[in-house]
Amino acid sequence: DVMGRRWLFGDQLGPHFLDGPDQQVLMIESRGVFASRRFHRAKAHLILSAMRHRAAELGEQCTYLRVNSYSEALNSIDERLSVCHPTSRAAFEFVKGRGDIEVLPARGFASPMEDFERWVSSRGRKRLLMEDFYREARRRLNVLMDGDEPAGGRWNFDADNQEPPPRTTTLGVLEPLWPQEDEVDQQVREDLDRWERDGQVSFLGASGPRRFAATRAEALALLDHFIDHRLSAFGPHEDAMMSGDPWMAHSLLSAPMNLGLLDPIEVV
Repeated sequence: DVMGRRWLFGDQLGPHFLDGPDQQVLMIESRGVFASRRFHRAKAHLILSAMRHRAAELGEQCTYLRVNSYSEALNSIDERLSVCHPTSRAAFEFVKGRGDIEVLPARGFASPMEDFERWVSSRGRKRLLMEDFYREARRRLNVLMDGDEPAGGRWNFDADNQEPPPRTTTLGVLEPLWPQEDEVDQQVREDLDRWERDGQVSFLGASGPRRFAATRAEALALLDHFIDHRLSAFGPHEDAMMSGDPWMAHSLLSAPMNLGLLDPIEVV
């Protein structure tokens, strides 16, 4: 296979982390990750649910290993592996340190690392301000631009997004689109129960029903629902918390974006 096998971490689950739809995939569910520090149980559930859903979608294209450590899994693989630049420093150092895995540039970000480094070095002694980088990225990516000028004649409309909350007890926004749990979630819950019972791992908090998208289909449906029904309130009342609302006007998209299920530019 000219593409080789792609190792996908649990936050690299969208199609843009593969070089082609038929590329062979390795996924490693390492119990050691959850034993190394205490995760909130809802977070552990979400990550495992998302990984297992992705593996199920890929079917025979994916080798899915449940082990105690990444090393244990990698020592059983005897083919060429590539991986997109991992998002944690520890994972990156681990992958780089092995020397037998091709590390590709990061994906799932609007700006390549090189572009950011080039921008930083171009600033000289000037302060590094998010607003300045944001303007440069808007130009580079041609997002909401009118030629060289920002669409609408202004770079940001933050001043318009800080309206006082309405005088009612509710924003009146539609309830978010909640995911429907399935047999994968049930299996994850049983496994987490067993790990805790066996004393292998210990979690903070309780998992409750899964609240965040764990598949690309769920994430795309949530994105559409947010744009159609909730975005209009998210602008003016961005962070308003109303006594009559159990939720805010936020999109709930940061979790699926951080799992790599959506590319930020497609959301933009």
